[in-house]
Amino acid sequence: MAMSTEKALQLALSRMKRNRPRVVDPKRKISIASVAEEAKVSEATIHNRYPGIADEIRQITGKALKAQRDEKTQALKLEKGKSRELRSEVEELELQIKKLVSVNAALSNENSKLKAELGAKNVVRIDSFRGK
Repeated sequence: MAMSTEKALQLALSRMKRNRPRVVDPKRKISIASVAEEAKVSEATIHNRYPGIADEIRQITGKALKAQRDEKTQALKLEKGKSRELRSEVEELELQIKKLVSVNAALSNENSKLKAELGAKNVVRIDSFRGK
């Protein structure tokens, strides 16, 4: 007794849902083409004679796409948050660099003055007399 085409399609879809196909690669996603191949019928047969099964396949595909899109959206939000934190950290570090450049310039200027005082023969530092 031959199995009806509708029953073959339902069984093929069921096997694909459970990730246990007999004909197609288990890594293959559920689609009208993969279910048709699994049931050994044409895609046109599903489209033209079994619109209910075609709709069910489209719903599964739509849910998978929505879940994938939601997952990517969530990942994007996380990355945007990380990016925002890193930008803030960069701004803070740039401010610290500007402060350090200013301090370094002041110390360099003071160092130059002190070297000039030490090199001058006619300049005597008053604080050098206190220790003697």
